[in-house]
Amino acid sequence: MSTGGHAFAYLVLYIKQIKLDGFRCYDAVQLNFSERINLFYGDNGAGKTSVLEAIYWLSTGKSFRSKKNKVLINQHKSELVLFAELSDHQSPIKHSLGISFNKSNKKQIRLDKQSINNQSQVAHLLPVVSIDPDSYLFIDKTPQFRRSFLDWLVFHVKPEYLSIWSNTTRCQKQLNVLYKSKQQDLLPQWEQQYIQFATQLNELRQHVFNDLTQSVSNKVKSFIPEITGFNLSFKQGWSEGLTLGELLEKERPKNLLYGSLFSGVHKMDIKCQVKQQPAQDLLSRGQKKLISIIFYFSFIELLAEKTGNDPLIVIDDMDAELDISKTKLLCDFIMQASNQVFISSVDPKKVTDILDDVGVFHVKPNREIVPADRK
Repeated sequence: MSTGGHAFAYLVLYIKQIKLDGFRCYDAVQLNFSERINLFYGDNGAGKTSVLEAIYWLSTGKSFRSKKNKVLINQHKSELVLFAELSDHQSPIKHSLGISFNKSNKKQIRLDKQSINNQSQVAHLLPVVSIDPDSYLFIDKTPQFRRSFLDWLVFHVKPEYLSIWSNTTRCQKQLNVLYKSKQQDLLPQWEQQYIQFATQLNELRQHVFNDLTQSVSNKVKSFIPEITGFNLSFKQGWSEGLTLGELLEKERPKNLLYGSLFSGVHKMDIKCQVKQQPAQDLLSRGQKKLISIIFYFSFIELLAEKTGNDPLIVIDDMDAELDISKTKLLCDFIMQASNQVFISSVDPKKVTDILDDVGVFHVKPNREIVPADRK
């Protein structure tokens, strides 16, 4: 079967079975999942999060807990291997996905027994959205966090994004080398390339941000009507009154002085305000958590709307971060959607009292995972 970028565009996949070998604390484990909701419970430190992390890593090639993939390899193993059997909601045909990664940083990906070289193909085929404890701090986190959030959505809904982002990053790295070494002769050539690609990237971000803003704002009005004057703004990374070319010319002395590009698309941010004041200064912790959840609701809905593909959702440590009312809101969203969902929790009853048809797994201290009674 072809593994081109659009070969699986018509599929809506879920994970039927997964095998973990040498991933984190797991020597070897095999799990069969419900196509809707799967709940992992057990004591803190038992290994619940590692299962969710494996599902996220299978799609993205990244962890939501660490920036280093080597730490994911079991200390008694030389490599980790993940293998998943994927099913299409609309077809009896099954697909296989296997990924290995060793301590020499060598990764191999096989889709339906054919090798592929690009993790992005897997991310498009099997998109996963992670809602973890960091996610509830959306408003308080750094601009880089919100920028990554928006870029991940743009990646999924704009096929041209990855190429444009890669070219923008390449140009920025070259500019930084030239600024640092004070090689001014080559600057105009590379600045022109940067302007071309960065302008395209900015336009993609702005377009997706506009859709995101409408969805988030509507949900804030519906779920938190007591918050008035809520507003989102797109900060492109440089003064709105300047073109990118004018910016580079104006800041060239500063860039040469400090040896790097000062302003640009790498400084983009999403600003949240209430009555023209920073939201992080006015809202309660609970309100900020709820708005964070709303951002992820909107992300999931827009991804499905624009691509026709319902992303898998992993929700880590749900009961530790949310009170009963916010847990119910999240559960209501899950019940109304059709996504396959993976949840970790210390107290399974808190979730199963609200959700129906849940596949429950008990993660024991000895790293054994056993199916428990299903509600």
